[in-house]
Amino acid sequence: MSVRYRTRNDGTPYWQVRFRESGRECSVSWDNPVEADQYDRLVKQVGPTRAREICKIAAAPLRGTTVRTWLARHNDGLAGIEAGTLARYRAYLANDLGPALGDIPLHALSRDDIAGWINTMAKAGASGKTIKNKRDYLSGALKAAVKAGQLTSNPCEDIRAPRWDRADKVFLERDEFQILLNAVREYWRPLVEFLAASGCRWSEATALKPAAVDRRAGVVQITKAWKTGAGGYMLGVPKTRASVRPVNVPTSVLDKLDYSGEWLFTNSGRGRRGADGPVRIHSFNPNVWVPAVARARKDGLTKRPKVHDLRHTCASWLIAAGRPLPAVQAHLGHESIQTTVDVYGSLDRSSGRGNADAIGNMLNPAN
Repeated sequence: MSVRYRTRNDGTPYWQVRFRESGRECSVSWDNPVEADQYDRLVKQVGPTRAREICKIAAAPLRGTTVRTWLARHNDGLAGIEAGTLARYRAYLANDLGPALGDIPLHALSRDDIAGWINTMAKAGASGKTIKNKRDYLSGALKAAVKAGQLTSNPCEDIRAPRWDRADKVFLERDEFQILLNAVREYWRPLVEFLAASGCRWSEATALKPAAVDRRAGVVQITKAWKTGAGGYMLGVPKTRASVRPVNVPTSVLDKLDYSGEWLFTNSGRGRRGADGPVRIHSFNPNVWVPAVARARKDGLTKRPKVHDLRHTCASWLIAAGRPLPAVQAHLGHESIQTTVDVYGSLDRSSGRGNADAIGNMLNPAN
């Protein structure tokens, strides 16, 4: 495909978009080079047949707001979101939606266009979660377009992303956790034990300062979390409103922490540059966690936990101890009890045992 400059017999210029369709050379002419370039991109994005349909709807490719210009305007108008989230949305537009759908006039965008885009990502090997994130972003932007009067309906609304297998959560039993803890270098054991006891997210735990801990009451106040964006790490609010919370932690765990520095958990190696700074996962995971798991597996651990699995382990211990799910929700800082039920409900077999007892009583009334 290409755009070629041409002149008519009367000397007036025009631009010819050439492409192949069903094995034949075809062309469409435009009086405007900008429109010719857009039509050329449109053919590349959606094919010649769909490009012609779009032109019939829009009369000309540039009439009306395009998907690209609307998404850029939508991104620029977002308020109250984190810098990292906005950077991700802009990357979706630059790398995914712009090249795939960007030159379609917004009011001509169809459900089939979006479904084709999703199917193309799936065939290219994108994960179901990645596809869902991008689909949800597009759907939100189109919902805003409906609200702004740019669209009469949201063509993305009923399109589902492919299902995907979530990574299996690892729940460590008490003996398994001890094997792992013993395999962690001594300096880092208080951090690992704190993560398992508190159920804190990594970003919350590593943002803690000594003043956040009331050792006498055994309470840690979670009010900050690390965020990442174009400018690197920055302190912000935790994931949800419910994530701002007090967490009760055993005093035996709190007594092992170092309260002498600016941060509760710092890098090891006093005297080294950056040693007193907060711990970062990109350093901790390969240099501390992965080697510790490898040593633990040599010592008999059969599971391969990730750092975040310490949070899952905390939840499983609470449920195994008979703590009600609302208490687990508060401890972990879930915004909704539904999240707790969805993630950990299968671990709570008390209702299931009650069901079995009820059925058993009906089958064996003499018992």
